[in-house]
Amino acid sequence: MRLRPLALLGAVAALAPAAHAGWGLAPKRFNKQGFVDAGALGLGNISGALVAWGHYNDDRFLDAFVMNAERTAVAIHEWVHAEFAFAPAPAAVLELPSDLRVVNVVPADFTYDGRLDVLVMAEPVARTPTTAPLTMLLWPSTPDGLGTPQMLPGAAIAQPLTLDATGDLQTDLLGHAAAHAGSGAPPLSVWRNEFARNGTFALDAPQLFYDAPVPACQLAAPHSSAFVDLNGDCLADLFLVCATQDPAQYTYQIWTARKDGALQYYLAQTGDLPRNAGPLSFADMNRDGTIDVVFSTCERGRCAVHIAYNEQMPLCSEGAPWRTPADGGADGAPPTCRDPLQLCVADDAFRLNLTVAADNARLQSYDVEALTGDAQLVQRDELAPHVLPVPIRLGDTNLDGYPDMLLLTVPRGARPGETRVRLLESHACTRRSTAPGCNGAPRAARRRTFALVRPTVLDAYTYVRSAAFVDLDEDGTLDIVLQSLEGVQLRGSAARDVAFVQNNDFHDAFFLKALTLNAACRGRCEPRGARAYEPWGAGLGGASYKFTVLDPNGVRRAQQVGQQPQTAYGALQAPAAFFGLGRTNNYVESLFVGSTRRQAQPYLVLEGVIPNSEVVVAPWQAEAPTPATWHRELFLHPADWIPLVTAALVGVIGLLGAIVFALDLAEKREDERERRRAVHAINFDAL
Repeated sequence: MRLRPLALLGAVAALAPAAHAGWGLAPKRFNKQGFVDAGALGLGNISGALVAWGHYNDDRFLDAFVMNAERTAVAIHEWVHAEFAFAPAPAAVLELPSDLRVVNVVPADFTYDGRLDVLVMAEPVARTPTTAPLTMLLWPSTPDGLGTPQMLPGAAIAQPLTLDATGDLQTDLLGHAAAHAGSGAPPLSVWRNEFARNGTFALDAPQLFYDAPVPACQLAAPHSSAFVDLNGDCLADLFLVCATQDPAQYTYQIWTARKDGALQYYLAQTGDLPRNAGPLSFADMNRDGTIDVVFSTCERGRCAVHIAYNEQMPLCSEGAPWRTPADGGADGAPPTCRDPLQLCVADDAFRLNLTVAADNARLQSYDVEALTGDAQLVQRDELAPHVLPVPIRLGDTNLDGYPDMLLLTVPRGARPGETRVRLLESHACTRRSTAPGCNGAPRAARRRTFALVRPTVLDAYTYVRSAAFVDLDEDGTLDIVLQSLEGVQLRGSAARDVAFVQNNDFHDAFFLKALTLNAACRGRCEPRGARAYEPWGAGLGGASYKFTVLDPNGVRRAQQVGQQPQTAYGALQAPAAFFGLGRTNNYVESLFVGSTRRQAQPYLVLEGVIPNSEVVVAPWQAEAPTPATWHRELFLHPADWIPLVTAALVGVIGLLGAIVFALDLAEKREDERERRRAVHAINFDAL
């Protein structure tokens, strides 16, 4: 019998469609490459605005928190994975008293039970900026949904920001308490979370230490303060935006957290923000393992975007005369670089210089008109019932490891309320580049420029008031949510038209997602006498991630990412951290997961993390203050081509098996013929 491999290959090819169906490979939802208009995805008739994200149930998918147009209620719309849309009917509705109006929504686990609670900040109907305090209502979670709202101590002047001030992994608040407001400006207060013990929040004062006295910070209204690691020790610090007598001039204060003391912060730096500075955003813009600050300024009809680079000791390189942290500890001299295996060593000499000046080498500026063709930026949504900041959104849409920018501009000759959505992709400043920002020192320092991504479906939206990144359906790509309001006659209305833009562009790169929980449960929550559930709603704001990867050229790159550093004034940040890894041919060598625990080692080191996956860590520990007992899980995100590769692999294995079987059968037949010839010869000789 002769083997016919071509016929066998034809048979395998004929079976390919059946294998395709057998693996459940349904037709792709979006066939077009690039950014695709996905529509409202179930939120087309909400008559309100999207105000927050959170894990209301335990299915790992983000749910949407929507405020109605009257600002009297908040509805929760769950994501339905099978429908690739949000459920039109809300899973829960939170209704406010008739004399209050919503100004901010913060989903978090305030009750420390592993379930998502909802904090609603509200103002009286006739509130003026300096008199009536903010009312804060907390809807605690129950096994059957959300319970009866409870009143927390009110806040004055500005919206509080969430943080873990005590290091017990429970969500506290920082702001100005209305109870402390007298004839003068109230001091900073901490709403210390004692809900798990006695069902209340206690007002306390943060312990602020400084070498030289500084003016007390009066949080600006609005402000873009953040709870994020700035000195590189993987423990979140405080960046506060403070008001002055001049409404166009803000100051800032950076307070670093002490590992050995609850509520204790040391003043690391203070300074003035540029006049007419917009809201601040935080990300590692140049992939050096430090968190930088991004903001805009506008003056006389022209705007600019600025990146203030966080200058810390660099990553140690092989063969260089560096002094590592271990060497520094040996002779008392400070280290001059970070060992890749000790990324969470603090650099208390870090510097951030936010001064816009030609001689400031730590700040890189970009003219908005040179980047986008439009001269003006939208810094605040002045058509909203209360003025909302519009920050520069940062996210890695192409997964190259460098955050891109999403911003709103005002085109020349625009009609009232008309805007443009601009996506700017990060690129390296090459030696001969003349791109914006690539001149002199930035090019020598290997910093970044940005190029407008066009044409895209974003160009079709002309009255957008808010734009943000979100990973729809947890598929490992950063998509975009847009909220529009057409017509200035609707000034003061909270109603927005919600639309989503799906990122369906193919990138030869990898990503990683990470979510650190508050350790209310060690792993899966299993309450006695009740249904067990996953604690997805217990995200820990302020967690940090630092890691190194090898690029295809063998160069080690460091990155740092913060988890939900901002929650005030409609920050609209997802609870999990998302970061691109670029084109790498290796695992993530060491992933440092920093919690907010106040202890000697507040971080965990994970070795050999697989790209295109999600890491979930619960910093649960019993008695010993060590991360050895922290719970960790890894969820793989298989790409669309994994089933095809598997089918091809099975086909090749089957083909090789058939060839081996055919050759073995042919060999057996040949052996049988040889045996028969030998027997025939013996019989012939016998005759």
